[in-house]
Parts: sequence; C-alpha cells; structure tokens
Amino acid sequence: MKARIKKTMVVCMVVAVGLIGGCRKKKTVLEEPQQQPMPRPDTSFSEPSAMSVDTSDDVTFREADIREELARKAEEKLAPVYFEYNSFSISTEASRRLAEAAAFLDEYPRLRILVEGHCDERGSAEYNIGLGENRARVVKDYLVNYGIDPIRIEVTSWGKERLVEAGCTNELCHSKNRRAEFKVLQQ
Repeated sequence: MKARIKKTMVVCMVVAVGLIGGCRKKKTVLEEPQQQPMPRPDTSFSEPSAMSVDTSDDVTFREADIREELARKAEEKLAPVYFEYNSFSISTEASRRLAEAAAFLDEYPRLRILVEGHCDERGSAEYNIGLGENRARVVKDYLVNYGIDPIRIEVTSWGKERLVEAGCTNELCHSKNRRAEFKVLQQ
C-alpha cells in the first residue's frame, strides 16, 4: 500500500506541475499601427520659381567683369620684384612692393600664387637656376612672415630661360631680367 500511495503522490505531483508550468500563455497580439494622416505641407515657404532666376547674359558679363577686375588688381598689386646683380636680398623698393602684394593676398584669401625666380643671362644655367630659386624663396618667406599661409604660395625658378630682354649689353637691360614674378594659380 505504501507503494500505491507513493505512486499516486508522484502522479498528482506530475499533474500539478503540468497544470502550473504547462499552462498556456496568452498570445500577445501586436496591434497594427494606425497610419497617421500625412501633415500638410507648409505653404508659407515658397521656392523661387525658374522665372525668378536671372539667366540673362548680364549675369555672365558681371561674372566676367569681376574676374577681369580681380585680374587687373592682381597685375597691379602682384608687381615683379627686382634684385641686384648676383643677389637675392630684398631691397627697400622690393620690400614696399611685397608689402602691397601681401596686403592684396590677405584681402583675397582664396588666391593661390606661383612665385617665379628669374636671372639675367650672365653666369651658368645651373648657377642661375639656384639663384632664381633663392629669389623665389625669399619672396615666399617675406609673404609668409607677413601672415600669408605658405600652402597658398608655390615657388619655381626659370634661371635665365625666360628673359624680359635678351642680348643685354648694359646694366639697365640686365636689371630688368633679375626679378621674381607672380602668377595667379587659383582664384
């Protein structure tokens, strides 16, 4: 009889555990989100119509005028700097011109320039390339010391390859070739 009671108790416990643990859980039903009506567009802001955009030739001419004005200013303010014979020292006159160039570059921070160093035709090609390089670098250094970002200034040397006047026989003629010139690379 004891075995029968034990057996009945085990069966009752299994049934109780089955009832308690095995109860069906309620299914969670997700409700479909209701679509909200789309907000009406704000009509207080109106995009410019194609009719209000100026497509006339005047716009092109004004842009060309601005570029020409900038080119004219650049030519005036980025004037060549001249050097003494066999020298890359900046003279008083060159310093004045470089101050004007620096002020102009400061006014137009998007301009990038190339400084080209030139020499007269006396001396070897190799020597003049080095001298022209020194002239271009001293001009760049002056502008950088003034506050112009060095990334805006590139340098090169032409030595005696690009003379203003060739076949010089006097100092006045030679002096026109000893220079540093500016070229605008980017506006």
